[in-house]
Amino acid sequence: MSRFLSGVVCAAWLCLPTGLVAQQLFELPRGDAALPETSAAERESLRRIEAHLAFLASDALGGRETGTVHGQITAAYLAAQLHSFGLQPAGDDGSYLQAYPLVRTWLDIDNLLLEVVAPDGTRTSFKALDDYAVRDSGAQGCALEAEVVFAGHGLVHAESGLDEFAGLEVEGRFVLVFADSPSGASDPNLRSAANWRTKQAQARQHGALGLIVVNTPGSERAAQAFAFAKASMAERDAMSLGGQPKDSKAFPRLYVEPQVAGALFSAAGKDMAAELAARTDGVGPPGFLLEGVRVALHASVAQEDLTSWNVAGMVVGSDPVLKDEIVVLSAHMDHIGIDREGDVFNGADDNASGTTTVLMVAQALARDPAALKRSVLVLGVSGEEKGLLGSEWWVAHPTVELSSIVADINIDMVGRNDPHSIGITPSDEHPQYNNLVSRAVELGPAADLKVDWFAGEDAYRHRVDEYYYRSDHLNFAEAGIPVVFFFAGEHADYHKATDTIDKIDVAKVLRVCNLVTMLTRQVANDPERPVRINP
Repeated sequence: MSRFLSGVVCAAWLCLPTGLVAQQLFELPRGDAALPETSAAERESLRRIEAHLAFLASDALGGRETGTVHGQITAAYLAAQLHSFGLQPAGDDGSYLQAYPLVRTWLDIDNLLLEVVAPDGTRTSFKALDDYAVRDSGAQGCALEAEVVFAGHGLVHAESGLDEFAGLEVEGRFVLVFADSPSGASDPNLRSAANWRTKQAQARQHGALGLIVVNTPGSERAAQAFAFAKASMAERDAMSLGGQPKDSKAFPRLYVEPQVAGALFSAAGKDMAAELAARTDGVGPPGFLLEGVRVALHASVAQEDLTSWNVAGMVVGSDPVLKDEIVVLSAHMDHIGIDREGDVFNGADDNASGTTTVLMVAQALARDPAALKRSVLVLGVSGEEKGLLGSEWWVAHPTVELSSIVADINIDMVGRNDPHSIGITPSDEHPQYNNLVSRAVELGPAADLKVDWFAGEDAYRHRVDEYYYRSDHLNFAEAGIPVVFFFAGEHADYHKATDTIDKIDVAKVLRVCNLVTMLTRQVANDPERPVRINP
């Protein structure tokens, strides 16, 4: 086992050229006769894209679940590819790999207890999965009973002069909020304030014990979030970063259906429908303590310590000074594994397509490193599907100086929908809008792509800013690094076993590869670092 694969099981065939691996082990989705009328070089690129996809999205990779042997093999595959391209190891101890600790926890759902305690002591219990889901119950579980403070939609946005926590005493209490934001809120900046992570952070900062999010009727985003929370809990496990203090307190996030929230309001003599209606066209009246009402949550968990890996390789720049500055090119390589019925979630679009794009761009850049003034760090992260964990760990424990990073270009789900369009965030209405984005928009036509603020088709068409908090660039942005996120939108196969390679538009993936290559080269060679542009 060579040093660059230290710590990861590596089969000998992983070191074979990509095309040979795919031809020997997997059936490619199409032959040369079916490739578009293109040049020999383009046909070769399409074959390499298909070969990467054929491996990464195969049943043999078992859905690339973080913390499993399939996740290990995925990391080994990326490391082997970066080694074959000639990138320098940029992981731990002279390797391409960065190991990080995880804790897998699973709830004892059969004994999970959620009760609304009325002022007269009457207790009303609810059924897990039907009425509510629990996330972040802590590695040790929790047994909490506390008062409840209602904080509207839980929005805090300084630029809009908005703070729904203002004047509320939430310390030592649960905070109850409606999901999303009021349907009439027109300020696009509220999208960031309406994200559950932001609401949870605000509740924690104010000293709350936990966050209760109400599945707001009529909100598609809320419905999707609740469905995902319930599905995750049904699989009976969740992951968090290891290395945390063993006595660290849980901060549970409860997703509750309207019947649970209605019981809370009713017990305090309030009407949930009236409170929601008061906020339909904007932020309504101040929140309040639900007088005499308490919530009891008892959650028992079991846990297992795991290890996962990120993969990092460097194309070293040629400029004596600028080579010490780094452009990060990132994609998450994990997906959601195999379900209880044995169905493999191949994740061809999510995110074998983005991982393939990063590999293709890495190979293109490595062919002529002298053409790059700055260095380029190619980063494959795991744990994205578990809450952006791999990138969170990497940013907190970077394998290069974090201050040397000038940009993160992140790729996730780029193989479906309109063949000549790619979505992007942060948009010109987003507070983190920057000249990485404006450059990408300008470069789009050269790659035969329209770079658009929207992605997806029909019912799945949404502004890409709505996904700003849902992929790994977020952890770089929160460290003050300018970011750009390429995303082609969701579809009916998102997070389903039907996200398979036969549905990937390989020609579109090649267009995205060309666009990302051009953008990376431009950023690597610009005398100035990327900067924010005031929207």
